[in-house]
Amino acid sequence: MGFVLNTQTPKVSWLLCSNVANDKLRAAIDSCLAQSFDDFELIVVANGKRASEVERVIGMWFPNEPRLRLFKTEIQHLNFSLSLGLHYARAELIARMDSDDVSYPCRLSLQVEFMESNPTVVVLGTAYELIDSVGDTVQSVRPPLSDREIRAELPFGNPMCHPTVMLRRSAATSVGGYLGFVYAEDYDLWLRLAADCQNRFANLPDVCLGYRAVSAGTARKARSAYAAMAASQVYAALMGCRLQYFFGLVISMAKAVSRPFAPRATSVAR
Repeated sequence: MGFVLNTQTPKVSWLLCSNVANDKLRAAIDSCLAQSFDDFELIVVANGKRASEVERVIGMWFPNEPRLRLFKTEIQHLNFSLSLGLHYARAELIARMDSDDVSYPCRLSLQVEFMESNPTVVVLGTAYELIDSVGDTVQSVRPPLSDREIRAELPFGNPMCHPTVMLRRSAATSVGGYLGFVYAEDYDLWLRLAADCQNRFANLPDVCLGYRAVSAGTARKARSAYAAMAASQVYAALMGCRLQYFFGLVISMAKAVSRPFAPRATSVAR
């Protein structure tokens, strides 16, 4: 199912994936559609065994929304859904979004302005708030801002909050797009982009997203998450012969050994 858009290429393509249709997904989509910047398309990839149902429900929620484009796949694998969305995206600027988070109205306008003024930046995140199930703020998170600070942290962890990110489609596809393991699909992409010193990273100090605190909880801090990060660090270390990534690998493996296995995948595929 897809909605017919006008033929003019939008400035931004939102990219959101989900395997369930619930109130949090609707709030996430509403927040994308309610931006102060309106030159965008919203691509939603419904995935998994219930993809047809998710597609149907979203179509019922927004029957006359020309900016919305729906695609579906029975493959419940986030990397595949993200790659599918990148394939159908028409804009050069891709705004990522998780299916249970909330983008604040100023987000796109701030990120587009920055990306247009800084053409060497290929990945741009923002500060964000951890919010609970009812949307109340739990904690504000201020990530490192400059390319130098971000690159200094990359060997040891992920300084870019994926659902806050705007990235250049051409840069992402030039290194193969999303190829990483579960819980590390974004980190793996950042490491491959970072291999080229011409690619710049940045984070805005502005709080532009409400990030569900549960998303940063047990699953993402479990053994499989750190093991996936370690696999990406191995690749970066071997490809670039960078000693700091070996140190990061040791840290990730130590965390993996000390953590429990992640629960079986019952949460939203984002």
